[in-house]
Amino acid sequence: MTASLPEISVVMAAFNRPQFLHAAVGSVMAQSLANWEMIIVDDGSNDPTRQLLRDFESAPRIRVLRLAHTGKPGVVRNVGARAARGQFVAFIDSDDVWLPTKLERQLSSLRRRPDCRWSYTAYEHIDADGKPVAPTMTKRRGPIGRTMLEAVVRLSADSALPTVMVERDLLFEVGLFDEALRLYEDHDLWLRLALKSEADVVQEPLVLVRRHDEHFSGTDDIATFEDRNRFLDKMAQQVTVPALRPHIRRARALNGARLARLRARQGLRAAAIHALRRSIGEGWRYSRWWMDAACALSDFGHEIEKPRR
Repeated sequence: MTASLPEISVVMAAFNRPQFLHAAVGSVMAQSLANWEMIIVDDGSNDPTRQLLRDFESAPRIRVLRLAHTGKPGVVRNVGARAARGQFVAFIDSDDVWLPTKLERQLSSLRRRPDCRWSYTAYEHIDADGKPVAPTMTKRRGPIGRTMLEAVVRLSADSALPTVMVERDLLFEVGLFDEALRLYEDHDLWLRLALKSEADVVQEPLVLVRRHDEHFSGTDDIATFEDRNRFLDKMAQQVTVPALRPHIRRARALNGARLARLRARQGLRAAAIHALRRSIGEGWRYSRWWMDAACALSDFGHEIEKPRR
């Protein structure tokens, strides 16, 4: 007799950070909704983390899949998604925490919205010790009075990855995470989901997103803006709604100028000039573009006028 399939597959990408793993995995095991499976995909962690994962693997609803290190969260999450058996897939990072009713309340809300095939919730921030951060950083909300597509285009959706739940069929329909992106791979996926379906937004904070010094994103400014460029280029190709096109053009132009400024600061003259040339067609309209372009050109001058010995 075949065992019944889980309703929700929980996918976690893990790489080291063993000090947060107990809280993250424990928050899944403590869910009020019981019909779930958890797939932890280890991206080549070190010995302490591997030992913890072996301990978790003894739980009946948890599977651990092991990879050689890739350094690409999208690749790791896709391995988990392909192994998922549930009707829905929910994501959680190895340093974040779900509140006990997260899956139950989110699924119940999504079931009431037949027009929606994916969902996300509000969230709050905690620090490395699990304490709430300053009130100004908490209780992020979803878009109000806009379509989900517009919110994603404006980068205002605030759909943090550990809050998202999506129909597995829809996830495969849009093509999973883009494995070429190290950053903005989540925004890229939300865009493709929003092109297919509205999202149900649960305004209750059901997730605690941890902020700490070992966080994966934002450690390399140039890499961040380069991947943002790639994401915005893809957005420009996929979004044809006339009212949204100006937002995309502005975002691409301003991102290009900021990238030029960062490259110039690192002495990457040719790459900086390329970014300015690529973005000036739309960028000349915006004062912020000129400010960043001027800073980049100023850095060129500093490079040329080296001090005499």
